[in-house]
Amino acid sequence: MKLYFIFITFLFCNICVAQEDFHGYWKGKITQEDGGYIPEYSFELFIIQKGDSIIGRSYVYVDSIYAEMNLTGVIHSGIYLEMKDEIILDHMELQGMEWCIKRYQLLLKRRDGILHLEGHWQGETSFSSCVPGKIFLKKKVPRA
Repeated sequence: MKLYFIFITFLFCNICVAQEDFHGYWKGKITQEDGGYIPEYSFELFIIQKGDSIIGRSYVYVDSIYAEMNLTGVIHSGIYLEMKDEIILDHMELQGMEWCIKRYQLLLKRRDGILHLEGHWQGETSFSSCVPGKIFLKKKVPRA
């Protein structure tokens, strides 16, 4: 009986995690390993979740340069998110610079009651691979 109770409790906890809501506004940073333009950029995501599918926008910026991109993705096991930039909607860049079209692999974590997305990214420009890096985001709670 105890084993049955433990199994049901474990199953219920997994169902709760699987129903985590990715929908909303996420803010943080995206890093780039040595050889990139700079090591850290501000980064924001706006995600709309429909079942296990994601659509949304990404915003990456530093100083006066920025890029806004449409993205799509899929949720695996309720906590792992794979996404990719589809198209650059708007941007400002320096001469000789080109924004990366990125692929993301992010894991959902909860720390101190706050949801985080963390993981890795890789990307390409029209002429080469981008120097990859990491992503660190916190879900922002909407204000009334």
